[in-house]
Amino acid sequence: MKLFAALLTITCLHFGPAITACPAIGSPEKILLVQVDEIGLIKIGRDTLGSDQLARYIQERLFKSYMGTGQMHDRIKLEKTDAQVPALVMEVIIHEIKEGQRRALSELCVQKYIKSFEELDNRKKDKIRKQFPVLFQQTYF
Repeated sequence: MKLFAALLTITCLHFGPAITACPAIGSPEKILLVQVDEIGLIKIGRDTLGSDQLARYIQERLFKSYMGTGQMHDRIKLEKTDAQVPALVMEVIIHEIKEGQRRALSELCVQKYIKSFEELDNRKKDKIRKQFPVLFQQTYF
């Protein structure tokens, strides 16, 4: 067990920029990094897409990670790759991210409870908020 803890610490120190949180026990924080360049092209990992595809992409990434592991990303981080990204472009990107979150939430609720989020009782809503905070995230920087 001590060897595992030492290896985990070394890994966290080595990959620090890629892993935001590195608790001694448990898994690192899983971040969906959305990078935007000055002309509005979006890179997520190895994928490049336009803002018109972003809501669908976010929905699919969040929901597919849930279907595969029962968990989702912990949060979404939005990053400019160039200081010259116009504010209007960033507004569109943020709107599309929120739309993707909303769609993923709808899909999750229908799969789990056969109801929309609004139709769920408060206890189930609180459980979803606690288990999947990425679906309710409001700030991305």
